[in-house]
Amino acid sequence: MFYMTVLGLGVALVAIFSGQFLDGVSIGALAQPGAFLIVFGGTLGAVVAQSSPKDFLSSLRLLRWLRQPPVTEDENYIDEIVNWSRIAYRQGALKLDSLAEEIEDPMLKKGVEMIVDYYDPEYIRETLITDVRIRDARLRNAAKLWESAGGYAPTVGILGSVIGLLQVMNGLSDVSRLGGGIATAFVSTIYGLALANLVFLPLAAKLRSMIFELTLRDELRIEGLVMIAQNKQPRLVERTLVAAGERAHNVVDLRPAA
Repeated sequence: MFYMTVLGLGVALVAIFSGQFLDGVSIGALAQPGAFLIVFGGTLGAVVAQSSPKDFLSSLRLLRWLRQPPVTEDENYIDEIVNWSRIAYRQGALKLDSLAEEIEDPMLKKGVEMIVDYYDPEYIRETLITDVRIRDARLRNAAKLWESAGGYAPTVGILGSVIGLLQVMNGLSDVSRLGGGIATAFVSTIYGLALANLVFLPLAAKLRSMIFELTLRDELRIEGLVMIAQNKQPRLVERTLVAAGERAHNVVDLRPAA
């Protein structure tokens, strides 16, 4: 997941700078620290102004997912639940009590504890699904802050350009510096568009996709826990979860039937 982020951003930057070089424009013309400070600082201030401290900190914590996604392709959560189903089916649900203390995932730990206490399977499903929905709502709200940043950045860039043009207008007496001053003024707009379309909006979309994968995984795990509570055969639990997992991760074929 992380290498795809780096690859995509790298391709975009190489294409942009290569096109600029082929057109004979100096790359150094984009090196305007003041313009970058206006755009980045203004966007950051707008995002902080619209968010609560909890949501803002959550949006920063989500950046760790770029390095370590919450769901990985080699995650063996199905094998873990199938193993629990074997224990519960052969030795009784109470045998899972000792395992519950070692479970780190809060949702799984809560589900196993409810199974041990012989809660109604439908009540277990409704309770855990509600927990997942509340968590996902929080995560989506945090990810939306990056989408908001993508909306603010171009506008702040235009604001920076207007400020630069005002400075140019104040120096009209020196015609020799007019062209360079206008070019510098518009760098803020470039920064705003680049940050929005190459960083903030792609980041928000990637985080939303990760939240979607997290939801799929946890809904699958909840179904497995419910089947354990229903005392289903371990082989049935395994077949059901494997089939559901394959349907969740397979690419949908949208071609018309022959």
